[in-house]
Amino acid sequence: MTKKQIILIVLVVTLLFWVDPIYAGPGGYVAKGLFKTFWGKLLLAALVIIFLPLILYIRFVEYRKARKIKKILNQLAVNNKALSWLQLEKEFSNIIRRVYNAWTNEDMAEVKNYVNHWFWQNQQLVYLEQWKRENLKNVSRLQTLGKMKPVYLELTSEENWEGSRIAVCIELEVEDYLMDRDTKQIVQGKDGYQDVEYVWFFEYNNGQWLLDDIQEGALSLQFAKMKDVIPEGFVVFVR
Repeated sequence: MTKKQIILIVLVVTLLFWVDPIYAGPGGYVAKGLFKTFWGKLLLAALVIIFLPLILYIRFVEYRKARKIKKILNQLAVNNKALSWLQLEKEFSNIIRRVYNAWTNEDMAEVKNYVNHWFWQNQQLVYLEQWKRENLKNVSRLQTLGKMKPVYLELTSEENWEGSRIAVCIELEVEDYLMDRDTKQIVQGKDGYQDVEYVWFFEYNNGQWLLDDIQEGALSLQFAKMKDVIPEGFVVFVR
């Protein structure tokens, strides 16, 4: 790879992930509005053409990883129905919707039974309470919950797989912004729904899946390339 190519990739990555960084959605993230403008759409089209091989590579890696994890989960579901992928999709969808509602209401206590203690305190104190002190109102609405695919699995050797974790890449259509409580003026972000992608982490605790963390969707390939943690002696039947 030439020096010019390296510089080009760095510039593109900078545009994709650092332009207009604002944080208003669950996890402190919000969609960036770069590609909503006319010139932004032209830029996006050009980037898709230039990086199509890379895009296809990412999709292929994530598809293979998701397929493998689903098969592992279905093997485990023979003895524990709570670990079947179909059941997990239902549970995760429920948690995601509840978290967005709690985030909008600025009260993470509403989902204390669906998130772990660390995540609950982190979101309430680090973001929501701070914004209140700054007289800012968080607006975070979930319009559509799209595709969901597992990209990383970490199984423990504990009974009933207690403490196991899974990372799930999720496509969403959301509206996220911060506005002044008095003037109603938007100070960060913009109104209108945008397509976003995040990686949500869930932990299996006392027979229940709890939200543990949220990361940017740009990290999905990194997690997909990580080796899953599987207890020694567990045989994975994956073709």
